[in-house]
Amino acid sequence: MKLSKEEAICLVLELSDRNIVTSPTKLNKLLARLNLNFIPVDVDFKLNKFGSYNVELSSLEENKYFSIERYTLSNGIQSRKFILKEDGKKLFFSDIKPKLDKILKKEDFDKLYEEINSLSKLKAEEISDNEHKKLLVDVEDRFRLEQKINAIYCDLIDLFQEAKSLSEETLANVDLKALVEYCFYLIKFIKEIRLKHIPESYDFEGYMFDYYFISNIGEIIPFLKSQINFGAKDRVTINKYYQYFVNSVSEHQYPFSLDNPNLHKLVAS
Repeated sequence: MKLSKEEAICLVLELSDRNIVTSPTKLNKLLARLNLNFIPVDVDFKLNKFGSYNVELSSLEENKYFSIERYTLSNGIQSRKFILKEDGKKLFFSDIKPKLDKILKKEDFDKLYEEINSLSKLKAEEISDNEHKKLLVDVEDRFRLEQKINAIYCDLIDLFQEAKSLSEETLANVDLKALVEYCFYLIKFIKEIRLKHIPESYDFEGYMFDYYFISNIGEIIPFLKSQINFGAKDRVTINKYYQYFVNSVSEHQYPFSLDNPNLHKLVAS
């Protein structure tokens, strides 16, 4: 499951205050936040000192799903606001929500709504600051980022070994083992290749998914432990996490992708 760019934009607008997002920068930030809710979207995010962005979003044009209105800010700067149209609402209920229902429980969707709606009322720079704190992208957080990567990697080494003992007689166990294995090799790739030498300054060519994956894998460690050690498996949540990690990126965006024909070489390295 992966939302197209238009579907992701309609989702954000549907959940935003008054179905409006007041600038391209804010739209960037809200779309990026879908990643921290484990929703894969077809948007290639990069990193700069203001956080995540996608340059293509700055050149969006109005379509049947949302309108774009130009307006002047109090400081005289021109901006654009994005407004959900009726067709966009129809797309949400007919296509987007059914997709989300396959990976999100009601409480997950309610949490997503509250977060996007609340963030949509903030200034773009406030959302960026919040994102930086969550993802540890600021230069002064480099040591904490290294510590977090090492801690997650150690946890996953143990979980990877424990998951091997799971019986494969049920699809739930197979799915759980696949999720643990993918997370293990992904964090290993980030630790030993992508961020082996964390820069002392901003990497303006940096790839935001390194930070999303570190944050998200760290968040699900307790869930993985509980699922390995206890009987009943939560297939909906396991599927949500697996769908996110394997569908968020494609080979042309990110080397560690199921689309990469040379993935086996990265796993073996």
